[in-house]
Amino acid sequence: MENNETKQPQGKTYDGGVTEEQINKWKAVHKRVIRIDVTDGEDLHVAYFKRPSLETMSAVTKVGKNDEVKSASVLYDNCFLGGDTEMREDALLFMAATTQLGKMFNSCLGSLKNL
Repeated sequence: MENNETKQPQGKTYDGGVTEEQINKWKAVHKRVIRIDVTDGEDLHVAYFKRPSLETMSAVTKVGKNDEVKSASVLYDNCFLGGDTEMREDALLFMAATTQLGKMFNSCLGSLKNL
């Protein structure tokens, strides 16, 4: 049985022409760069993001109380570094990307110890 999550698309890859050199420049400035892949049929759409700042997180939380889609736009627009711009313009690609982007909020684990 084949796992669809690991299957590579056979169509075109849209990544905005981002090079490894550009990714390394982003890493030098932002320390961490997140790549989000969205598969649409046989095509792969790729975009790159930085971690959100506290200001961005605050804005996302504030806007999210009234409109979750607008809060996703705030997060996307403030963290986007480069890649396929169609991911922002196509509603289905955008929602798939922002679902993955939202996972950044839970990507770090902390612990508390009584001493």
